[in-house]
Amino acid sequence: MKNKFILLVMAAILLFPTISTAEIKDNDINIIQDDITLSIKQSTSFIGVNLIIENTGTEILNDVEWSFRYKAAITGTGVFINEKIENGLIEDISPGTIETLSFIPFGLGNIYFNASVEVNDASYRTQQLAYLLLVAPILFKDTYKDISPAEAYQRLENEEFDLVIDVVGLDIYSLGHLPGAVNYVWADGSLRDKIPDLDPDLTYLFYCHTDPPSTESAQALVDAGFTDVFRLEGNFAAWKNAGYPVET
Repeated sequence: MKNKFILLVMAAILLFPTISTAEIKDNDINIIQDDITLSIKQSTSFIGVNLIIENTGTEILNDVEWSFRYKAAITGTGVFINEKIENGLIEDISPGTIETLSFIPFGLGNIYFNASVEVNDASYRTQQLAYLLLVAPILFKDTYKDISPAEAYQRLENEEFDLVIDVVGLDIYSLGHLPGAVNYVWADGSLRDKIPDLDPDLTYLFYCHTDPPSTESAQALVDAGFTDVFRLEGNFAAWKNAGYPVET
């Protein structure tokens, strides 16, 4: 009985973030780009969240593809323990029209909400970190944006990243890294020391060889007030396995 109690306590420590140190933010997160306002809002019933897509332009938006993903994570590790993706198509959204999609994720602890919309060959996305208590998110916090190797490659080709940062140790970085990537190591504090010298108005891509350094590094920039921070999903292995170029 005592051993079971100890196991329960250990599980609680892993799954529950420390609420007292979490940053309480407005529960309305908006991304406004061109003719679309993409928002994640806490449901008025306090159960679940709403993805709100608003056409703020003057033309009808046709074939609006949306995707909403929520991923539960073990606090402070960068390890994802559950993931669910929902997606669909809205045939058209007239100017001034608002479409509201409701989702009810279930879980305890940290959860990432990742919303994206694609229309007219343009992509819009936002991602937030929340604390989920069963079906009720009780706070939101700005976070980095996950990005697939395919999208990262396209953005790299289009020179949309001002700086690509590999946070792995120097001995591993020298064996292979993304084209043009610089090496600011997370483990030894090099990145933390570099943050004050970085421009918060630029666009950054982070990656490593495992999740914890890349997620923690990207989040460190967001916590410092940076807004355009991306993280390569699957890290270096996913990039290399996809056949994209590597420098040594």
